[in-house]
Amino acid sequence: MVQWATKHEAAEHLRCSADLIAQAVNKGELPAYPVGKGRDYRLDLGEVDAWMKSRSWEPRLP
Repeated sequence: MVQWATKHEAAEHLRCSADLIAQAVNKGELPAYPVGKGRDYRLDLGEVDAWMKSRSWEPRLP
């Protein structure tokens, strides 16, 4: 079952800023689904988690 979230709820879920979520949506990195006729949208928390995992990196060793 899909768990829907606002950008603020998604940011709280990831413990990051809502601005980071909005930037990912604006860049097309994270899918967002419109709600109503305005600029409001919802995010699938499963896709949010997958997006975060895709951003992982390995630290460089000295």
